[in-house]
Amino acid sequence: MLGALRRAGRPLSAQEVADRSGLGRSAAQRHLKQLERDSRLSPRYGDTGCPEHRYLLSSRD
Repeated sequence: MLGALRRAGRPLSAQEVADRSGLGRSAAQRHLKQLERDSRLSPRYGDTGCPEHRYLLSSRD
């Protein structure tokens, strides 16, 4: 998952992370939330009309 985020070079949604890492969406979401709690990701919250969360590696990774 971290490799997928690193290679993308832009914030990705949970579905995009799942597709790029071969995981199901719900599994990707669980892992992303844990990485967020561990401060390894910087979440980007969607705008009005586009509420999907996107994730970007924090400066730590």
